[in-house]
Amino acid sequence: MIPFKTSLGNIALILAVTYMLFSKYKYRTEYKFPKKYVFYFPILFFIIEIISTVLSKNFHDGLISINKNLLVLIIILSLVFIPKGKDYLKYCLVGFAISCVVATSILILFGLYNIFNGESVNILLFHNFPLLFDQHPVYFALYLTLSIFSLTYYFHKIDELVIGKKIVLISSLSILISGLILTVSKSVIFIFFILYPLFFLFLKKRVKTKILICFSFLVVGLIVFNFPAVKERFKDGLEFNIKNFQPTNNLVEAKVFEHQDKVEISDLELRYIFWKIGFFHFINEGKFLFGYRNGDVQDYLDYYYLMYGLAPNWYEGYNIHNQYLHTLITYGVFVFLLFCLYLGLSFYYAFKYKNLLHQLFLITVCFIFVFEVILVRNKGIVFFYFFNTLFLLNYIKFENSNIRN
Repeated sequence: MIPFKTSLGNIALILAVTYMLFSKYKYRTEYKFPKKYVFYFPILFFIIEIISTVLSKNFHDGLISINKNLLVLIIILSLVFIPKGKDYLKYCLVGFAISCVVATSILILFGLYNIFNGESVNILLFHNFPLLFDQHPVYFALYLTLSIFSLTYYFHKIDELVIGKKIVLISSLSILISGLILTVSKSVIFIFFILYPLFFLFLKKRVKTKILICFSFLVVGLIVFNFPAVKERFKDGLEFNIKNFQPTNNLVEAKVFEHQDKVEISDLELRYIFWKIGFFHFINEGKFLFGYRNGDVQDYLDYYYLMYGLAPNWYEGYNIHNQYLHTLITYGVFVFLLFCLYLGLSFYYAFKYKNLLHQLFLITVCFIFVFEVILVRNKGIVFFYFFNTLFLLNYIKFENSNIRN
């Protein structure tokens, strides 16, 4: 249900936990929580969220964040108690990919129907594309990227498939890649077109096949990046003409962005401005240890945006657009280090057990963390913690099995 509306996903999570509790009662199953930091971090982070909210002046906003992160506990409970010996990883990833194919097909058909009825072609692009399911294009692009990696990994030996399955696989991948392009999510498309060819080169052993893959991706890449909507997004979004912008605590010396300045700010420039403003005031105000706190961080950012002429009516309510920096300025350096340790250990296990899909998932998400704050929205929280926990749980099965097998 992840690619669809939030309400459907919430219903699925509630049913999962209900089923877990019912099966425990019915079969008297003995559940043991994994004794690893990577499984305790989401719970620890939830406790930190509560403490940070209690200490916040804006308790209401903090409470909203707690409500969203409650999903993390539900996800952990619905996954860690899966009985051992179940080969759930492949079926879950392929099932998710099928769900994304269905969702993307619906969105494309819905967009084409609207275009046929007189709507602009923009109904199929960027924010408008996943709007039917109330999805953000960056998150939806991440779903499609993981789905493409999963289908490619499990069915890359296409020569061994019967003709019917070949057609289904190629059609599914075509739909997913088309959907990814229609999201016009610059950061996701950029990292995808770097990782996907490397992924293929790793899977294939023959030199001729590798050369053909490189040539094919070069041609496809040129076509995609010359697609008008994609080309325009990359051209306008990656312009960088901001010079000598320095935040300050002196209102008289503060750079005030005029109307025309704000109209011409590119996506990259805007992120650069947010990052400099957030980090400067975070350090200058001595918030290094405990941050601005969960409920208050947006109020502080809005005040600074107002100070530089970026608010009201423009960027008021915008987060800092960097997950690492958001964690640092919200909770302070200690929680930031705990978060980095969680990510570092996730990478460690992914490479230790040579799980290529997990490696690709982490590299993609951690790259997007540089440009987006994913873990403040329902969809981002569910997507990241669900799949990262799913991958990590799969390693427990290997540790408990006979190494000769």
